[in-house]
Amino acid sequence: PPCRVTPGRRVGTLRRAVSRASAVTALTAVCCAAASWLLPGGARAATKMFRQDTGKDFQEGEAIGSSILPAGEVVPGLTTTRATLEAAFVWCGAVSRDGATAYFGTGDEGKVFALPTAGATAARRIATLDAPWVTALVVRADGSLVGATTPGGRLFTIDPNATGGDGNPNATAGGGVHTLANLGTGHVWTLARDDKAGVTYVGTGAPGKIFAVDDRGKSRQVWDSRDKHVVSLMRDTDGTLLAGTSEEAILYRVRPDGRAEAIQDFDAEEVRAIVRAPSGLYVAVNDFEKPSVFAQAAAAGSTPAKGTKIVLGTGGPPASAGALPRPGARKAKAAVYRLETDGRIEQVFALPDGYLTALAVADDGAVLAAAGTQGHVFRIGPDSTTSSLVIDVSERQALTLVRAGGGAVLVGTGDVGGVYRAQPPVGHGGGRYLSKVLDAEWPARWGTLRWMGAQLTFETRSGNTAKPDGAGAGDASGTSRTTNWSDWKPLDKVLTTATGGAGHVASPGARYLQYRAILSAAGSRIRGVTTSYVPQNQRARITDLVVGDRSGVGSAASSLSTAMPAATTTTATARPTHSPILKLRWKTENPDGDDLIYRLSFKLVNETVWRPLISSSVDSLTKPEYDWNTEGLPDGAYLVRVTVSDERSQPRDRALVSAFESAPLLVDNGRPEVLELAAAFPVVNGRARDDASPITQIEFAIDGGEFQLISPSDGVADDLFEPFSIRLPALARGPHALAVRVTDSADNVGAAQLTVRAP
Repeated sequence: PPCRVTPGRRVGTLRRAVSRASAVTALTAVCCAAASWLLPGGARAATKMFRQDTGKDFQEGEAIGSSILPAGEVVPGLTTTRATLEAAFVWCGAVSRDGATAYFGTGDEGKVFALPTAGATAARRIATLDAPWVTALVVRADGSLVGATTPGGRLFTIDPNATGGDGNPNATAGGGVHTLANLGTGHVWTLARDDKAGVTYVGTGAPGKIFAVDDRGKSRQVWDSRDKHVVSLMRDTDGTLLAGTSEEAILYRVRPDGRAEAIQDFDAEEVRAIVRAPSGLYVAVNDFEKPSVFAQAAAAGSTPAKGTKIVLGTGGPPASAGALPRPGARKAKAAVYRLETDGRIEQVFALPDGYLTALAVADDGAVLAAAGTQGHVFRIGPDSTTSSLVIDVSERQALTLVRAGGGAVLVGTGDVGGVYRAQPPVGHGGGRYLSKVLDAEWPARWGTLRWMGAQLTFETRSGNTAKPDGAGAGDASGTSRTTNWSDWKPLDKVLTTATGGAGHVASPGARYLQYRAILSAAGSRIRGVTTSYVPQNQRARITDLVVGDRSGVGSAASSLSTAMPAATTTTATARPTHSPILKLRWKTENPDGDDLIYRLSFKLVNETVWRPLISSSVDSLTKPEYDWNTEGLPDGAYLVRVTVSDERSQPRDRALVSAFESAPLLVDNGRPEVLELAAAFPVVNGRARDDASPITQIEFAIDGGEFQLISPSDGVADDLFEPFSIRLPALARGPHALAVRVTDSADNVGAAQLTVRAP
């Protein structure tokens, strides 16, 4: 539970609190004490927390024999064991009529394997088909298999007990394997069986059609979807076919005579899987991100009508963050819909980041959905109102599901081909949860791990590499063989209550930490975990200091490197107004995001003593800016030093300081002078002078008229001393008032007047 650290609280106070309060209050007090003991003086800001208390948080880790509920609770679940199977990926599966054997079609060598649904841990190869990829399997009434392949669009019959295929590592398409049909399509994606008619229905791709193939190999076209692929096919209870297409993502009902009707149009790319459960018909729909060229083409044309949209955040868990993307994979989102006989449709599950590969019905009527990302299998409850993560395999792709009886399910995987048997645990407990790797960003001291839940045991390990090596999460021995990470260690000083517990992390200080929780009983629950840590403090640094934007207002000073004016032009511009305010602005690198304070000091360039720039009543700043009033300073070149400290976020013994000195800044509040102004009509001569900054502009006006810009004698206004000469225009006979105005680079203005007489 959240707790507040009170500075100055000590052991005696805690003892009194424990004696007065309940066990929950005692746990809170111990948690607070642990946090305050991390740092001298009970400093709080330096202690940070990792917190996990939502379904999304926990899905970033790995559930091993446990389930993650959408409300953010980890509970005991199915335990998994991996069966040996040599293939790049396991794409499809089917179960024998007696339920004793599961068959799996694989790639990229077109092998078919058999695995007992209970007990065995090694699959045996029963055939190798003459194609790279076995895409679908069905079991006929006599126990033989029909296998579909791609590319090439061919069907094969397989006798799983034939000599030459059974257990022979050199088995080929001979023995019990025979070609059944060649449909002449690019691909075969899905199969459905009608035993009474002795027909296998085949969904193909490029083009997307349905064929009927009898047991003698005779084929006929049943229906043309006019779409690119038919990727899912199921024979419904009334004898009709349900077919899902890609790339239009339409669900059809197709009668054996070829008549078809569209049941649902989805705003997606494919209807990937179809199953019928006791609670209704379920379909899995995927929507892949379109390549930009297609998106641009669609934007250029008219917008077509859209089907049923995938609504993210409705049912099911949120996206799993922090996952490694598959190289070259398209981004996708997915959903599961339930359709009722009256046409009602309801989205019951959403996967915002990923795609679904298969659906299956569990023994209790729940629907299982496999995802092609993260190796996750989700369970949608029989009432379709709840969903949870129930299987989490090491491979990133869960590609096929086979119901194995007794509450068990077999999961075929990709990335690395394998089959996992997931089943209820024998007895109680045995589930584990492995957290994601917690990254403190810098080397850190790890403090207290607190949890809300019951009947849990925690261990941690730490290291300085982002990925733990060696034993990992599935190490049954409980002892890590890592070289870069520490061994798993139980928590120290553990205190538990009816609602949770806390203990000190015993793993050594390091940048990364990982914990695992053992769910030791049927009632074990994880409802929330927080882990405190103190990262190594990082020094903040000032990288640059500049004079702020004048925005039309003159400045008393500027950097000496930018104070020199450009050559004088012949067109007068808007005149800025001098101000003694110097707007200082600086940039800061703050690696660990601590709260910072700044202190400023200054001195003349040739001085040795720094003087504080901010009054003692203010002392420091919290923003990287300061408006410096230089009105009371002598003109000259000054240096400004900015010191940055993170003492507001760190205890005194850990606080770090750094300083930055500016380039010389020119302070000039004095007005320039106009000297030795004399007239010998029609010429007026004089000199402009300033003690601190260059003369940038010389102007004259006659009889109160508009000022006109002139050049100094050398043609460039860029020096402290600038002689000038004015040739007067033709004037009426008699006296005239001449005004001369000069400006320096700090926008100070000086002026003089002279009466000239035109003859």
